[in-house]
Amino acid sequence: MGEEPTLKAGHVRAAWAALTLALALALPAAAENGEAVKHALVRVTKVDGRITEKSQPLEEKADNVYRLKIPIKDITRDIDTIDIISADATAVKGEAGYFVVSTGLLGTFREDKGRLEERRNPMPIFGMKTPRGAFVGIVTGLKYEFKTVVDVTHGVYTIFPRFLIKEMVFDPYEDLVVDFHALEGNDANYSGMARAYRAYQLGRGEVTPLRERVKGNPQLAYTADTLFIRVKHGVKNNKNKVEHQTPTNEPPVAVSHTFDDFMRIMKDLKALGIEKAEMCSVGWNSGGFDGRFPTLFPADPAFGGEAKLREAIACAHRLGYQIVCHVCNTDFYTVSDRYDEDDIARRPDGTLHRHGILAGGRAFFPCFQRVNDGYVDEDYAGLAALGFKGTHHIDVTSCIVPYPCFNPMHPLNRQQTADHMNRIGLKARRTFGGFGSEGPCDHVANSLDFVLYVSAYPKWLGTPNPLIDRLIPLWQIAYHGIILSNPFYETIDYTFETKDKWAPSNELGSREKRTLKLVEFGGRPVFYFNSYKNLKPIKTAYDEYQPLKHLQYEFMESHDEIAKDVFLTTYSDGSETLCNYSSDAFVYRGTTVTPMGYALIKPSFLHRMFGIPGI
Repeated sequence: MGEEPTLKAGHVRAAWAALTLALALALPAAAENGEAVKHALVRVTKVDGRITEKSQPLEEKADNVYRLKIPIKDITRDIDTIDIISADATAVKGEAGYFVVSTGLLGTFREDKGRLEERRNPMPIFGMKTPRGAFVGIVTGLKYEFKTVVDVTHGVYTIFPRFLIKEMVFDPYEDLVVDFHALEGNDANYSGMARAYRAYQLGRGEVTPLRERVKGNPQLAYTADTLFIRVKHGVKNNKNKVEHQTPTNEPPVAVSHTFDDFMRIMKDLKALGIEKAEMCSVGWNSGGFDGRFPTLFPADPAFGGEAKLREAIACAHRLGYQIVCHVCNTDFYTVSDRYDEDDIARRPDGTLHRHGILAGGRAFFPCFQRVNDGYVDEDYAGLAALGFKGTHHIDVTSCIVPYPCFNPMHPLNRQQTADHMNRIGLKARRTFGGFGSEGPCDHVANSLDFVLYVSAYPKWLGTPNPLIDRLIPLWQIAYHGIILSNPFYETIDYTFETKDKWAPSNELGSREKRTLKLVEFGGRPVFYFNSYKNLKPIKTAYDEYQPLKHLQYEFMESHDEIAKDVFLTTYSDGSETLCNYSSDAFVYRGTTVTPMGYALIKPSFLHRMFGIPGI
């Protein structure tokens, strides 16, 4: 990185506050001279604690797009972290505007101090809007090797990516690159930030619109056309935390729904008038949910065994339902008859990469090269032979940052792991029709068709932070019309009322609020955490989805709070949804929306004919 003045670690915090405040005050003059977003501060912290800072000019790549690049040769082994701070990435308490991070968290400038760090970045982007302008930063090189930092010191806000060079362990595999997009006019807001990222993803061919992918793929078209109903068959009650299970100490499977129960549920759904549904058999496999992965077969006898599972699949087909199953590639258990220690990912110190004790015992993260090369083809052939067809669900994969493997027999950096995850997803799409997974992390955007939930803040993923004001559909503006999704963990089972203290729906409160959130964020209805004894709420969701489902093929173009507690979402075909969380009726374009109600406003004639918005 060259010889630069060094700072002592003990002086950095005060110096940092002074520097960021100076940047904030200097921005208006810089903007007048046409110099905004043309320089960035590069802050390098060495392993020994020394810190260097320098201003680096940005390369103009296109109109209002400026690039910061650090080549591989300058990313040396003695570096701990590298911070990249755009001149536009600073604001002062009391200013109008906000910062956003890729989890969809938005915060206004109202605190004197605080800090937010996001290591799990569903998209490699971050942004800020101030009175001086707006920008979005897109990390295009080493995009899995950074965390997003929002620092507030003495009322000065700064947002930046911190690249975790030491944590890579491997030598860097590509240049460090951040592109700063200056946003103007109607793009100078969080909707414009997400649209800029969507344009980047489409422009480089990383993703293809859903409208194009369903051509010649009736299974994926079916997925978009209806709701997703997951039925969990059962799980071992490993209350004693048996770490390494054997036939003599393995806990028995506790049954929730047999395959006969599954057939009854499907028949009852059909009798209610639900003509189309995508059913998912969860925990059908040997040992039940999270029971003996990577072993899948045979279907567990506690639920009825393979013969009954085949009968249930055939039943779904007769009813006109699409049926898929749930598997997991990130949990390997020693109880499995396929367990091979050589397939487990290693940590830098050579130890096995393990995580929690789950139903199947101690879970180990496998190397994804070994998953792709050694397991998936055999698994998919067996699942296809059973008759599963639709958007195949793989747990966890899209919910985590891709992890490296330091096993010398099959080492992988994070990018290589992501590549193998996508290969598995594409195999699922070719075999079954689609690939769905748990979360929104877009290292698998190339192969992903459906996300079970985009956000689980703050109960399931993330912790409450006083810097945050609200959640926005940043991910949905980038990916709606490309990847199907349910917006929140809390909108699963959104039409059901529950007294279960654990239930994720409690975070959003009433059924009415959960309905509004599903509509506001353009979601596909999902059901999972219930007994399926009362199916009428599912029929309600099915009916509510019918007039909205065509929007799944449209890009979400913008989202805004147009009055207090009133949110407008617009789509590429000119359709709009208005969600009124207030206690008063709201009138929009001649439509009255009741308190805690919503409305779909269809495109105007002028918009349909000429693309002109408005009445």
